[in-house]
Parts: sequence; C-alpha cells; structure tokens
Amino acid sequence: MLQTIRDRLSGWVAFLLLGLIAVALVISFGNMSTDVSSLNSAATVNGEDISMPRFQEIYQNELLRQQEAFQGELPEVLQQQIRANVLESLVQNRVVSQYARERGYRMDDDRLAEFIRSQQAFQVAGEFSPQSYTAILASQGVSPEAYEEDQRNALEIGQIQGGIIASAFYTPAEYRRFIELELENRVATVARLDPVILLDEIKVAESEVLALYENTPSRFQTEESVALEYVEVQLAEFAASVAVGDDEVRSYYEANLDRFRTEEERRARHILIAVSDERDAAAADALAAEIKDRLDAGEAFAELAATYSDDTGSAADGGDLGWAGRGVFVPEFEEAVYALQVDQVSAPVRTQFGIHLIQVLEIRAGSQQPFEEVQAELREELQSREAEDGYYELAERLDDLALESPGSLESAAQGTGLPIQRAELVTRTGGAPFGFNQALIEAAFSLAVLEDGENSALIELGDGQAVVIRVAEYREPVVRPFDEVRAEIEQELRLQAAAAVARERGEDLLGRAEAGEDLATAAAQVGAQVGEPLTLARGSEVLPPDVIAEIFRARPPVNGLATVSGFASGDGSYTVFVLDEVQAGRPESIPRAERDQRKNSLAQQVGNYALGAMILDLRAQADVRVSPNTMNTEENL
Repeated sequence: MLQTIRDRLSGWVAFLLLGLIAVALVISFGNMSTDVSSLNSAATVNGEDISMPRFQEIYQNELLRQQEAFQGELPEVLQQQIRANVLESLVQNRVVSQYARERGYRMDDDRLAEFIRSQQAFQVAGEFSPQSYTAILASQGVSPEAYEEDQRNALEIGQIQGGIIASAFYTPAEYRRFIELELENRVATVARLDPVILLDEIKVAESEVLALYENTPSRFQTEESVALEYVEVQLAEFAASVAVGDDEVRSYYEANLDRFRTEEERRARHILIAVSDERDAAAADALAAEIKDRLDAGEAFAELAATYSDDTGSAADGGDLGWAGRGVFVPEFEEAVYALQVDQVSAPVRTQFGIHLIQVLEIRAGSQQPFEEVQAELREELQSREAEDGYYELAERLDDLALESPGSLESAAQGTGLPIQRAELVTRTGGAPFGFNQALIEAAFSLAVLEDGENSALIELGDGQAVVIRVAEYREPVVRPFDEVRAEIEQELRLQAAAAVARERGEDLLGRAEAGEDLATAAAQVGAQVGEPLTLARGSEVLPPDVIAEIFRARPPVNGLATVSGFASGDGSYTVFVLDEVQAGRPESIPRAERDQRKNSLAQQVGNYALGAMILDLRAQADVRVSPNTMNTEENL
C-alpha cells in the first residue's frame, strides 16, 4: 500500500516532523504503570507501543529547540520536565489516533498522496520531486513508510478535530455574554508605588552586603569556561581573491542565452460566458454567438464585457487580462490568443471555464538581453561559484587534517595556510567571537575535546564560515572577589528593602482608600504616583499587563460603590486602584462583518474546548504503561 502511494507521487528546505496535537500537556504521570520491560518501548497505550527511538527523537528535537531559545544548557529539572511533556503528548496523540480508528475515520491512499505532493518542502520549482522527498526524509533519518504513516494518522486525527469544531454551537445568550465580556471597558484610577523611586531613601550596611556574599558564595561564582584555539575558514576571503576573465564570462553568457531572453507577450481581453445551473451549454453558445455578432457590428468590446462577462475579476476593466506570455493560460485559450492579430476578435473559444470571446490589444516582441547589461552579474555569479568551490575544498581539507593529528592544530594550520587563533572566554552560554552557537558549545564541552584534548570535527558556524577547535585551557568556576560584586549585592539589597517599603506603604494606602479617603490625597501622603481616571479595555497597553489583569479580575462596583483593591507585583511595586465603572460590550455596536468574525471566533473556541475535553477524557480512560528507562536521562541519551 505504501509503495502504491509513492508510485503516485510523481533547493533543499527545512523539514518539519509531524506536529503534536495542540492540547495542554500534563506533567504528572498519575494513572501510569511502569511494568513495560522492552528496551525498545518508551510506553504502551492500550496495548500499543510508543517506540523508544521515536520518543528519543522528538525529545532531542524539543530539547535542542529549548536550549536555543534559552541560549544555554538547561537544568536537569527542566530537561526532565521536557521529557515528561513529550511523553504525555505522544500518549495523547496515540489515544486520539486509536479513537479515530475505532470510529472508522480513514485516510485513503489517493488523498494522502495528494497531501504529501502539496507540501512545499518536497517541491522543486513548484512541482513535487520524488528525489527531494526521498533525500529530505533520509537526511532526517526517517523512512518514507514511517513518515507516510505519521501523516495518515495526523490527517485522520484532523478529521476528528474538524468535525468537533465544525459542530460546536452556542446560544444567542452565550454570544451576547461573550461580547459583553470581550469588549468590556472598565474605568479605574490607579496609584503605584515603584521601589526604584524609593531607592534614594534606602541605605544598606556594609555588614549586610558582606554577610550575603559570605553566606551564598555560589551565587557569585564565575561560569565554567574554556579558552579555545581554533582554525577558521571563511567564504568571504575566497570571494575577495577570485578573479574571472572576460572570455570566461562571455562563454558563460553564450552557454546560458535562454536565461536572458524574454519571450513574446500579448495583452488580451475576453468576455467569458460560463455554463451554470441557470445557463446550459446550448444557451451559453447562443449568447456567445449573439455577442460575437454585436462585436462584428461595431459595438464596444469593453462595454459588452462589463455587461455580459462572467469573469468578475476582469469584467469591470473591460475584460482586460493584462500582459502574459506562453504557459499562463489554459491551452485552448492560449492557442486562440497567439493566433490573433492586434484588434482582431476570435470566434467563440470553449475551455473548462466556459466560452470566451477574445481580443488581442497589444503584442510585445521577445528580446535578447545584451551581454553588456548582464556582464557584471555573470562575473559576480562565477566568482561566487569558484569561491564556494574553493571554500568547501579547503574546509574539507581542514577537517581531514584536524582528525589526522587530533592532539594539535599545528598540522591543520600548516596544511591549509590558515592561522591558529584564540578565544579566551567561552562558556556554556557562548562567548566572543562565536556568540551562542549550540554546535560549537557542545563540541567545546564534549568528552573528546574537553577531557581528552582532541581537535573537534569541522563545525559550521553559518553560511560560509566553519572552524575546527581545541581546548587550550579549562577554567573551573571560582567565587568572584568581594570588591568586584559589592555594588551588585548592595543594589540587590537596596531593591529588596525598597520593595518592602513599597509594600508597607501600599498596604497603608489600600487601607485608607478602603476607609473612604480620596485616592489622590492618600497617595500623596505615602509618596505614590497616581493618574487621572482611565477607561481601559482588556488589551490596553497604558498600564502593565498584571495591573490590567487585576483590574479586570476585580469585583464590579455594587450599588454605586466603587471597588477598591491592591496587590504587589513581581517587580516589587505595589498598586492600588479604585474601580468606578464597568461598561459591558454591546453586540449591536459592532459592524455585521465583525460580528460574524467574532461568532466564528467563539465557535472555534467552543470547539477547541470540546476537543480538549474529549482528549483528556480519552487520556484518563487509557491504560498507559511507562518503561522504567523512559524518564532516566542517562540511560537514554
């Protein structure tokens, strides 16, 4: 069956593996047994295996993505959390896939083949390429059989998702309440105590600073680092030195004349008479013949197109289709266009779209772009090509020499004519001149390079830049001198003290406001900043997001009595606000098109909630058994 699919599938780009269902991931593993003994199985779900290689592959991809996002190695606790997330999401995918099979959802071979053919990742020049399909999968270590089965499962699950979301419904009362909440405005007066403003009042004793330094020395350690020796090869250096002769450029031009030749183009207009439920083929023929007679009698083509043409895209422009060359129109239409002279009107032409009357307005002859106009472009292209050849040849030689003499870079430098350079401070979060490059960091702190003192393999830093490295010096973390960190510690302690003062004064201000004092008057007495009353929407950006959230979380005023509330933020500030009014959103104030859009949005939300609930219910009922080795990082990496 899978071979049948591939038989029907008749620039390298990034390849994305099957995405996981977008549902909330559950970190806890309650409900899971741990008696799976197979080393090749990460877990079983209702008796079906989730393979260990599959689990490890997705885990490693997600781990790498998170390390790149955080620009460094993740703590063990976060790595374990990622493992749990990946396993849970694989379990949820599996229970939904099983549900799809049980309910008879199926993706036939033809539709699966059509879906794969449509993926841009496997297309070359807009067409599906079987060679690219096979090569891209091979580069990812994925077999066509496994990829096709993944896609089949994903499309079957998509049928379930689409069905649930499409069948979601809500009552008019629910929609009104949705609009009332989504478009709600709240009028509030806000006072804030910012600890930064209070810093001038705060003094910290030297003994406090010293005590924090001595009691928590690990906080003030330098990062583990290495000094690296490296040999670098750069494409830019080759490009600057490559010379291309005039004769070579001329020969290249003559060998590629078609690149610089423009084909004849024609500007045409048409009147389309479509066949539809209201107009059968005979009626369409009759109308086209009538219009042709009127054109022959001298009536204006543009006016008749505006009146009769069923091509709504061009009718308003008199049927004008603009300039086009060969290969743009369907064959029957193109043949007619290229058979006409300027201003000549065709006989009725039948295509898959209906019956056309065509007139050619202008003809633009093709031309050959002269050598002189493209000479500089071709010279640059040839220089780039020769530079790339030289770059890759030298990079490969550097890689070979470094591996032949793994204990030193001297042979590699001498054999390539490149200098040995040095980077003094590279940590697990990167360092100059490389910035954060995951591949280089992993190599620098690998067992072979760091502990065994070997040269690395060639590391590609980016387009046209590659290096071989070795560790020249390893520097363990050390506690930084007190004088070096004194100012940092003092600032930290002052901010902590300022936050405590802000909270104390804020709570005092809150008490006064709750007792009925005017907020502005009370704020001035405690040194808080207070503004004019603001009308706020849920997405307002005039205040920090946490303040907006608290204002919209607060109880609405009751019987005309304003709501007073206060809270401490994570940055140490304290906010007190008076909520004076809640203005509900009104559906009738929204244009119809926007109302329809919001209805679709609500239906989508309702459907997604239903889908999520179904998945969690299937998950709760599933018999899931996890291998004891699955969550053991050391045994699986």
